Amino acid sequence: MQIALEFTLTDLLMRKPLLLLFVFVLGCIRIAVAGLPSENIFLLSKSATVNLLTCSKTSKYIYALFGHSAIRITDEEKQLDLVYNYGTFDNEDPDFYINFISGRMKYFLSVSSYHSFLQGYIKDQQAVSTQKLNLTQREKDKLFFLLNEQLKPANKYYYYNFIKNNCATKIVDLLTQSIGPDFEHSLSITNQGTGNPVRMLVSNYLTNNEISMIGMNVLLGRKADVISSKAINLFLPDTLQKRLDQIQLGKRKMANSAIYLFKPGKIEPVYPNIFAITLYSFLLLLLLLSPFIEKTSGANKLMKWVTFTVFTMISLVGCLLLYLSLFSSLELVKYNLNLLWCHPFYLLVFFKKLSKPLSVVFLASILIFVILYFKTISFPVMFPVLILLIVLLSLYHNASASHQIKSVDPV
Repeated sequence: MQIALEFTLTDLLMRKPLLLLFVFVLGCIRIAVAGLPSENIFLLSKSATVNLLTCSKTSKYIYALFGHSAIRITDEEKQLDLVYNYGTFDNEDPDFYINFISGRMKYFLSVSSYHSFLQGYIKDQQAVSTQKLNLTQREKDKLFFLLNEQLKPANKYYYYNFIKNNCATKIVDLLTQSIGPDFEHSLSITNQGTGNPVRMLVSNYLTNNEISMIGMNVLLGRKADVISSKAINLFLPDTLQKRLDQIQLGKRKMANSAIYLFKPGKIEPVYPNIFAITLYSFLLLLLLLSPFIEKTSGANKLMKWVTFTVFTMISLVGCLLLYLSLFSSLELVKYNLNLLWCHPFYLLVFFKKLSKPLSVVFLASILIFVILYFKTISFPVMFPVLILLIVLLSLYHNASASHQIKSVDPV
């Protein structure tokens, strides 16, 4: 008995390193399994649904001019009704607009209750429609897991890009990761064919908002005029909704038809083109009074300061366009042909020796721009601005040539 006991103790001591190794490996496996996305907290019940929410555009906010997309997760068994929103940003950031157009604006994924999300759009009288996505249980669970992973502070932020990285394209990326190659292949088939240039796509949304139409088209560069595939259109929320309705995953339809959750009773009013009317009225008045401006000292002085003010404003915008063309990370604002008419050099015409030749050069560059863009949908809105510049440059050129109007030193 004593011999057997001694043998057992000796045997255990000899095998102790193997025992410790076994315990260590067991612990590692336990830790690894605990980190897998198969934990119940990331699993939805079989009755759970995933919906794409599409919100209509509004001219109340510059960031809502093209609408919005979000994902809704509903699970009655787990008492979940959440909206995941990739379009969240810090609206108190003082550098919001410059960061936005420079490609340095950080957006982030947020989550809120469905009720609070919907009430916000009802308050702003924006239509909201829902579209059920026909996902398998595995796809729903993976999508839900990915959303919650992206909510983590280290993952939720991303650099916003109007075309390539916004609330709609982030959802496309999410669905690609959740469903896999089948979705990517079906989407590529749906996207086959030639799409419209970005400038045309954007302008179609701004036909009743002339200020935004001018501002957006001034910022867009040469690449916004390039014709590409239909895939580029997916940055628009309502286009994403329509494409998902067309996708077929084998025998399964990707999404049901959209239905409205809220539709405002009053359509957003369409106001007359006040900006264009004001500019055309001013131009008409300017042309009628131009023969008498030189004879009236007060009118002559006022005209000089009006010219100086307009040229200063255009030059400042030209400085912005030049800066964006050189330093912005957004491809769409580079190589901007609006610099033909909206450039930083207008104030040089106030130098006597440069006034006449520069006026001719500037008028020629405006004419070149008109030839290039007169067929675009945005041109009629921008036309009065170009006419104003042509009139002011012509008057200044004539004044310089005939010495009827003296050069002005605004200082």
